[in-house]
Amino acid sequence: MVSVNWDPVRPGETVTSELQALASYCLEHGAKAISYHITPPFTSQVSKKSAVYHFGYDDELSKLYRDPQIMENDPIPDFVMYAGHVMTWNQIIEQIELSEKQREFLRLFREKGFIDGVACPLFGPLGRNSYFSIDFDRELSLDDEAIVRPMVDKAQSTHRRICAMIRRGEDKEIQLSPRESEIIYWIARGKTNPEMAIILGISESSVITYVRRMFKKLDATDRVTAVINGLERSLVKLD
Repeated sequence: MVSVNWDPVRPGETVTSELQALASYCLEHGAKAISYHITPPFTSQVSKKSAVYHFGYDDELSKLYRDPQIMENDPIPDFVMYAGHVMTWNQIIEQIELSEKQREFLRLFREKGFIDGVACPLFGPLGRNSYFSIDFDRELSLDDEAIVRPMVDKAQSTHRRICAMIRRGEDKEIQLSPRESEIIYWIARGKTNPEMAIILGISESSVITYVRRMFKKLDATDRVTAVINGLERSLVKLD
């Protein structure tokens, strides 16, 4: 019998390159922005353990959403993961009995210009499921299905490759130093090197050194890959 390797990862690919390719495709075909949540298996998509990556949104808006006290009140991600199929944001909101904090979350982001988009559950092996969102900056209708469907298919394919990247390095035992653990914690919170230098009371050059060491241990060449690999090995503590 011939043994076939169905690992979809190609040489040179990283989590960031995969997500950037997905974002480019969606933005070129009518989306305003996208977001992707990576979360440890069987964990809420809006928990403190989730890392969220935005493409197309400005940094200020992304930081606002990633504030745990803000993100945990987003009613859409966990609902669509439970439903198990693609829905528009407005369809979901109409079906949820919202808490006051969830209403406040929606009011806040309506004021920021959020109109409607697509919420999509992405499924992977061993409970590695992720939430994917496409912001269209306008009301959606059934006529948009032809636009949305290829984006969703591409997102699911991207998620499978990211899961394969995670699997590929899981057998490596990794230990981060206390300072490296602090660095990846703040990277997961979206902090820049200068910001981390201030928070940790060290020089920016020292931050860069710790980032490089941490990248090497996690077999990562970028921040997104480092955080995802760290989350999967319980090396990133967001609580």
